[in-house]
Amino acid sequence: MDKQKLKLISIYSLIFGAVWGLIAVIPVALIQFLCWVMMAVFSSVCVILYMKKKNEIGDLTIKGGAIIGILIGFISLLGFLLVFLPLNALLGIILNKVTDLFSLSRFLLGIWWLLIIMVGLISALFNSFSLIAYVYIRDTFFMIEGKKEIKGVFKPKDRNNGF
Repeated sequence: MDKQKLKLISIYSLIFGAVWGLIAVIPVALIQFLCWVMMAVFSSVCVILYMKKKNEIGDLTIKGGAIIGILIGFISLLGFLLVFLPLNALLGIILNKVTDLFSLSRFLLGIWWLLIIMVGLISALFNSFSLIAYVYIRDTFFMIEGKKEIKGVFKPKDRNNGF
């Protein structure tokens, strides 16, 4: 994969995560949870479907889908956190009239690296799995429809050694 496609994937992932982070600022727990699930599980599929719609990416293999899913998952989480945490803190300051900004900023900086590392790994894993599932289901559907050939010769393994 060339650098131009990786840049496009990174930009779209950041934008996708930032949009879900902006929507997640709405102070309703169900909306925040759904935005989190959407970003943490389905961002890779959404980004790839958008890129396929614009003809910016070709067919993916399962291995390529896994690698790109990890990249999209981690970068979309960064976009989500870059928008959600500051806006959520600002909204908390405005609504609760917190005067001690120093302790709030120290708290956010203290958990920032933990969120990025731990949740980033989880998001990358889930996005990798969802993109692998997408590629597998798409390839299987195209083989059933007859639009894609099965590569290689597949024979059942003889487990009885000829008996």
